[in-house]
Amino acid sequence: MVLSLAGVVGAAIGLYLGWIDYKLMAGYVRAWVRKRKPGQAAPFADWLERNTNAVLGVLFVIAMLGFPVIGYLMGTTLVG
Repeated sequence: MVLSLAGVVGAAIGLYLGWIDYKLMAGYVRAWVRKRKPGQAAPFADWLERNTNAVLGVLFVIAMLGFPVIGYLMGTTLVG
């Protein structure tokens, strides 16, 4: 399997953008959970409050795997 340089650069850029996206989304989720008053929102809010770490873990995996793959594919298609 041969990796193209453009694909690797695209994957690196995708990894960086994924990291930024994760930081933004994690900040939004944490802020929303913190500022919510008890009993204010629907059952989803209670579930999210209990499972914040799991949701942040899923966001991390999606951002750190998905963005580099998309970046690699974009890099190879733009050059080749």
